[in-house]
Amino acid sequence: MSIDPRLIERRKTVAEDNAKHNVERLLKFLGVLLAIGGLVWLVFSPWLSIEQVQTSGISASRANSILVDRGVVAGSPMLTASASGTEHALLADPWIAEATVSKKWPDEVRVEVVERVPVAWTNTDTGWTRRAIDGVALPSEEEPTTELPHVDMPELAEVAAATSPDMLAALEFVAALAPGLEDGAVVHMHEGELWAEVSGFSIRLGRADEMTEKALSLAGLLRQQIPEGSVIVMIAPTNPSVLTPSGAAAAAAAEQASQQSSEDSPSDDGGTSDD
Repeated sequence: MSIDPRLIERRKTVAEDNAKHNVERLLKFLGVLLAIGGLVWLVFSPWLSIEQVQTSGISASRANSILVDRGVVAGSPMLTASASGTEHALLADPWIAEATVSKKWPDEVRVEVVERVPVAWTNTDTGWTRRAIDGVALPSEEEPTTELPHVDMPELAEVAAATSPDMLAALEFVAALAPGLEDGAVVHMHEGELWAEVSGFSIRLGRADEMTEKALSLAGLLRQQIPEGSVIVMIAPTNPSVLTPSGAAAAAAAEQASQQSSEDSPSDDGGTSDD
């Protein structure tokens, strides 16, 4: 039985069309692969790589090593350098208060850092550490040195120190002290109030408010001749007062007598009477 020549020709035509479509699909697939390969090569090529990283404000922080860990270095691809991710990594360093990372195409990255500055050695329930004016603890040696004022609050929990009004007020006060007055200055709590030792004088600061004003007012007052051993009251910075040694002693004696009187007075429900 013979096959119709037209059927044979039809089968040949279909086979040729299928082969042609297969070749076209293969060529398209290879074209896509070439395009992807070219794009990958372009991304990692010197043409789109970081040529320079410009930094500013870096001193005490780990910013440089953080940039290396994040791949923000010369030779790394610009496209893989995440500005926002690098900023978050920088801000995780307690020394860094602000960080800005920007990419300048085609090959430059700029990193601007504002570092915290320690203003005092502070003592909490976990020991001594340096601290910035915003309350953030900075990596420090275990023992305090004398190059900074001291804030001594051993009763304060370290977990609450960064937001404690008393700690923040003390830091504001020592940061605002005039040059020379911060040497040997100590701030501490006494009977619920802030007190300081500055230039050999005891300073009653009172509540945790107007601390900059109190520091500036104290600087003006100390330019006067104040008797040694006096107590300076800075509760109201616009109206400070000075208790001379005799006045301070009298005030202390009066306060002690008042406390003794309150302790010796009989309670309202502890006495009996005879008819």
